[in-house]
Amino acid sequence: MKKNITVAIALLSSLFISACVTVQVQPQVNKNQLAISSVRDIPISYSPGSQFSLAPKYVEETSLKPEQTQAVYQLYANAIIADLNSHGFKNTVDSSNSAFHVGFGVALASDLSDKTINDEFGITPGLPGNDDLKKGSFLIYIEDARTGKKVWRGAVQGFAHEDANEAEREHRTAAIVSRVMKQFYATN
Repeated sequence: MKKNITVAIALLSSLFISACVTVQVQPQVNKNQLAISSVRDIPISYSPGSQFSLAPKYVEETSLKPEQTQAVYQLYANAIIADLNSHGFKNTVDSSNSAFHVGFGVALASDLSDKTINDEFGITPGLPGNDDLKKGSFLIYIEDARTGKKVWRGAVQGFAHEDANEAEREHRTAAIVSRVMKQFYATN
């Protein structure tokens, strides 16, 4: 009987001690996760039919090859034009006839840090990094052509899908642009 009680106490003690062990849970990172934020700088609205021009901004030094950078910027330019056109705005290459300019840039976190984005652009979505994935940022702003003042700024961070084919890249780029631009249209 004493032996059974001793075994029972030993078993309960081991269960109690094992229940006190803390296990570090690693946050699960979704490769498709996006962080999006935006800010309205001044209350200017543009009516459907207003013309816009693109003004891409390039990071001075990048880890991508020039042809990769051009391909990424072309994907985003096409997606921006398509999204704005679908909301009634008209693209023009003659910036002197534009009601607003759309500036944008794309960079990997290794080329453009969150601190630099925050210091230079004023907002950062704040997607945490992951050693196994390459984090990238898409920055976009609307600038009034008449006054030269920024009207709206948006930023998106996500993880690069390096293994995606061209059609998947186009679809993902269009989805990213659409999601951040929804915030512009909501305040326009």
